[in-house]
Amino acid sequence: MRAWINDALRAAIGIWLRIAGALFELRHRWRIRCFGWSQARLRRRYRIGLDTPISDNIGFPAGERANARHGPRSPRMAKTSGSTGRPKAVPYTNARIRAVRFTFIDVFLRCFWNLDIARTSLYVFGSLDNDETLTALLLEERRNPSRLAVLQAPYRVERHPALQDLRDRYGTGALRLWIVSLSNPGVLYSTNPSTLSTFFDELSHNWHESSALVRDYVQKPETFRAPVHRIVRRLVSRGGRERLERVAASPTFMPIQEWAPGLDTYVCWMGGYVAPFLERVRTYLPAPRYRLVPMYSMSTETVETITHLGRDGIAFLPLAPGVFYEFLQDDASQKPENLQPSSRLRTGKAYRMVVSHPYGARRYGTGDVFLVKEWVGGLPDLRFLRRSGLGYSFTGEKLTGEQLSEAFGKIRGDYPAMEDADFLTCFPSQPDTDPIPHYKLTLIRGDGLPECVLPGIAEGCDRLLSELNPEYRNKRESRRLGPVRFQQMNASEFRRRMGAGPAPPGLGAQFKFLPLYPRLWESLDRP
Repeated sequence: MRAWINDALRAAIGIWLRIAGALFELRHRWRIRCFGWSQARLRRRYRIGLDTPISDNIGFPAGERANARHGPRSPRMAKTSGSTGRPKAVPYTNARIRAVRFTFIDVFLRCFWNLDIARTSLYVFGSLDNDETLTALLLEERRNPSRLAVLQAPYRVERHPALQDLRDRYGTGALRLWIVSLSNPGVLYSTNPSTLSTFFDELSHNWHESSALVRDYVQKPETFRAPVHRIVRRLVSRGGRERLERVAASPTFMPIQEWAPGLDTYVCWMGGYVAPFLERVRTYLPAPRYRLVPMYSMSTETVETITHLGRDGIAFLPLAPGVFYEFLQDDASQKPENLQPSSRLRTGKAYRMVVSHPYGARRYGTGDVFLVKEWVGGLPDLRFLRRSGLGYSFTGEKLTGEQLSEAFGKIRGDYPAMEDADFLTCFPSQPDTDPIPHYKLTLIRGDGLPECVLPGIAEGCDRLLSELNPEYRNKRESRRLGPVRFQQMNASEFRRRMGAGPAPPGLGAQFKFLPLYPRLWESLDRP
């Protein structure tokens, strides 16, 4: 009976969410119509002149610098992913956190309305630790969520002390499998597809350990504390207990439709260099049974684009609230006179985004490059291409992330044993004991997976880079560069070396993986 009541309430919540989505869609369309006027107003508000310089730093929000040192309204600091260097600390006031949450809610409500999502219950893959990432700040709970909130967003119970104890005992993947099997959400969300990929890989490769929580709950429910049983009553949906019993009885990995039959949509970022992760996720959530909705672009420093759901598909518009947009053509120097407004962008061209907003950014160069795919409602549809400056040169070879991505694609085809590999990346290296610099090809493995035997992979990568980059070939032939060297490590060790701080097992929800990190391997934290 409890499960039927819960699902009836979920259905009622879904109706209200779709109605709200229709209203938010009207608001979204109005903001598109008012974009030109809004941008002119924001330019005056932020006092952006012709000679205002472009900066690579985010300042403190207006009026908050003094509070950074003392006072209850002191902004908290969210750390960036550290994808191209040491993580930066970006100030986040409570108002700014609410604004980013509102953007997230706005997009999902409009998705519920426009995409006719059948089951609006949403499960978010986020960090379960109180770390310093923006994801952790957005998921932070000041008080226990209400029953209705848990029905709509079952992930919000994960930080309950009783469930934290279960996580410590059984692991994050086991806890998530238990919650998803009980609640049967219709939508999964993960900022980075690597988080989804790692979750499914963990279940697939370590099913016995991952299903231990479900098995113990089914076989020995009396050993669980009363708060756990109360949470189960709040989460359970129709067929939940039967699903738990099937999971507990299965000796091998069960297809997702067996323990989450209501799931039909997943949302994650598709930009940049996440293709290997997306391909692995698709093996577990194949189309057309499961629909992928790409996430809008954002960084810790700013929301960059907003999802637009039109008749012709999904677009990404420069429509973040309070953000004043300017652009530099990809090959232009970073000078104020080269900046262009959104209205002057051209289809098929690539541009670097520069933003100003009320939270300390004044002509901040994001370093992100976008391609103008088409025009929607008078605004450019911006598709994330890459990070600018993602290159390195010891002696004029100018090795780029794009060249490495192409080489990695060919390497994967030559080494079927890499099927379970999480990611390939590369670091420049110049140890004190070696007078000749070289590049380190690095295979990042999922936590708990054994090392992979890949004979000749370093030599193969060296040969591919010589074919793709003539200057690299010249420097190798003249012995100004040494041959590529290969190494591998697990994901948690990689994060620690990159200065990302403690991480739960698997890949972090916020951390970005890139094909090239333009920082010396020797500069990273050592074991």
